[in-house]
Amino acid sequence: FGVGFNATSMGDAPWTIIADGQGNVSERVLQDQSPGEALPSSVYVLSNTVSDNIRTVTMFRSVVGKTAQYFTFPTTASGLPFINAVGSGPSLAYHKSKAPSSLQLVPDGAPACICGGKPLPFGTLAAKGVLTYVPTNQKGDIGEGTVGFSNACAKEPLSDLLTQQNPTCDIRTYVGGQLSCHHMWSLLDADQEIPWADTPLKYHLKYRFWYQEYTESPPSHKAIQRFGIGDLGAGRNGLGAEFDVPKCDDGVPGCARGADGTWIHTIQGVQQGKGNLVAAHFHCHAPTCLSMEIRNNNTGEVICRSTPLYGSSSQVTDDRFKEPGFIAVPPCLFGDAEYGLDAPPNLADFPIHIIKTSNATYGHHGEMAHSQFYFI
Repeated sequence: FGVGFNATSMGDAPWTIIADGQGNVSERVLQDQSPGEALPSSVYVLSNTVSDNIRTVTMFRSVVGKTAQYFTFPTTASGLPFINAVGSGPSLAYHKSKAPSSLQLVPDGAPACICGGKPLPFGTLAAKGVLTYVPTNQKGDIGEGTVGFSNACAKEPLSDLLTQQNPTCDIRTYVGGQLSCHHMWSLLDADQEIPWADTPLKYHLKYRFWYQEYTESPPSHKAIQRFGIGDLGAGRNGLGAEFDVPKCDDGVPGCARGADGTWIHTIQGVQQGKGNLVAAHFHCHAPTCLSMEIRNNNTGEVICRSTPLYGSSSQVTDDRFKEPGFIAVPPCLFGDAEYGLDAPPNLADFPIHIIKTSNATYGHHGEMAHSQFYFI
């Protein structure tokens, strides 16, 4: 059993107490989908008992954490979010059940004011809450659990989702997407039958790898780094991947008609670049994704533009890649002229303008505007 303090998910990297099946207590700083780093002990175990097959471990420690890696508990009236999980066995491993929750700390022996306040600002994580799966009585519906809401949206110029009041930015308007996609959660209306209850879902991925033999002297390869820039969606720190594509109409923010009359929804932002760009990969979803591109924000020059290619379309001219049912989102690559590539642009010299367009004939939840940039 484990408890992580001041967190709504493992991605918040909380200080965590874990009691194993023998009652041994350890402390860690968790990471997103990872057990993270073990810490020297700061707690003192007062008792460790088992009654009716339930283990109770009582411990204490100082209010102030030993270092910045240890949580310091507040000493004033406040809310304290935490995550807790039950393991699949007696040792630290993947959990079989998890949920976020919270404690409300109030003064001991002194009055505390509980009263209404001003409306909480939109899209800043000021409004707290959780998503709880409510199963139906269908045979195939075995989903369960609760997850914390961790989306916020950055202010302009980083992204214009907050200005557009995109529903993904705030739990009060959230209607579905990445945060609600979890193991065995069937995201259907309550009166819809689960169509695949007895039929496993299958999908296929195809990878192609191009490689160059490595030589040590002189070195034939350069080390590359990935920097976390270029995302336009909602996320824990204001920038992440997911957002809602609204069903467009006149007056809907971000919406305009394309040349063929199709409704197109656009989000964009300006962020500072880093280093010499050698590869730009973009992640977005069918069937809404139309394009992602980056430009030099000072000059308007297009540095990279990526559009999805459908295997059965006339856009694919190489017969090897004419594969109905497969979709590719080609990257932009930079390198040596002898390979027919443009020289890597130095994005540190200017801010980059990121633009994502989507087909908005129909609304779509959980669309993404995610960039994977690699630099030397």
